[in-house]
Amino acid sequence: MSPTNYIFVLDSRKPIVLHPFDTAEVFKSAETGSIIGRYSSGDSPRDADSIRTALYAAMEKGTRRYYLNKGYYLRLALTTGTFIAVYLFLSILVRDPVPLIDELLLGSLAAAAVFFASERHALSSPRHLESVLRFRRAIDGAYFSESRIVDLVEAWRDEAVALGPAAFYKSDAMEPVLSGDEKEEAQALCSLLARRWKSRPVVAELYEASANGRVPGLLLDKAARRLGNEECALALAYLRLIPLALKSAE
Repeated sequence: MSPTNYIFVLDSRKPIVLHPFDTAEVFKSAETGSIIGRYSSGDSPRDADSIRTALYAAMEKGTRRYYLNKGYYLRLALTTGTFIAVYLFLSILVRDPVPLIDELLLGSLAAAAVFFASERHALSSPRHLESVLRFRRAIDGAYFSESRIVDLVEAWRDEAVALGPAAFYKSDAMEPVLSGDEKEEAQALCSLLARRWKSRPVVAELYEASANGRVPGLLLDKAARRLGNEECALALAYLRLIPLALKSAE
């Protein structure tokens, strides 16, 4: 079965675009799979052309990073071997009045030339170019539609913006139940949001406290200070989505 890659556009007025192109996993498969876009009910996201251009840029950056990382250790070994070979050649066969200086300088220049040449070779490989073209076609053909999951997240975020961090303690009058397709979509959105805050440990602290059943107000206030009100509100909406996605999997 070909993979499904989700793209989420949160807030049609000031779009936050979440995509999978910042991870290596999406480029490992020989198949591009389908790309499905989701946004909230109502007006379509503004600046659709800018969003698509941003997706192209993110995808091209991701493929570049993937193919460079894929052969990194081989290029490093080749570069190191070049430096050692040039250094030994100059040390043994070439006499110079200042020992080591010429050998180190020329060895370093030769190693750098080999390293950058190997990078250019990796990026001009048919596999890399084919991958870029394949994903560009997939982005061009991506189908965007309204999403109940995005509606839920935006409603929770707006509530948290209006009420502040204490909105975390507010529960829904009737807990939403997700269908199988909505469960898959919610899990994809949770995964993308988790990567958004991978360098913000306060979100992980909030998740751990939530999983233990007790989120102290001081921690919520700390999150608001560290993330800012709107970003904190989105993080609180993410925490409310996680148990729904997990519960629907039971």
